[in-house]
Amino acid sequence: MSRQYKTLTGTYNEEDLAVVVWMNPKAKNSRQSRALETMTSENSRYPMAFPLASLKRNRSWVNATIAKTKEEVFELIQKTERTKPLLVPLSVAKVALGWENFYIPSEYTDA
Repeated sequence: MSRQYKTLTGTYNEEDLAVVVWMNPKAKNSRQSRALETMTSENSRYPMAFPLASLKRNRSWVNATIAKTKEEVFELIQKTERTKPLLVPLSVAKVALGWENFYIPSEYTDA
């Protein structure tokens, strides 16, 4: 069963929200660097989730690939970078990345 998140902007299913992830270029040269990077908020250390529809309207991410399965995450993640990230729906991020907690802003705005 898909979890729902209620915000001031609306109600979203896990499949409607995604995290933006890319490979950390520093991880190649440092054992202490994390392999993946994602967007966070000053309000939380958890990966920030965004509505997929908003991400696809954003100029920076309009061409970003959406990973719809665990297998797609593993296949596509190696080719990512900050300017070419991977969009991962929360339900897929839980399975593929092992992430359980996400920062869901109380309101979303399109910038």
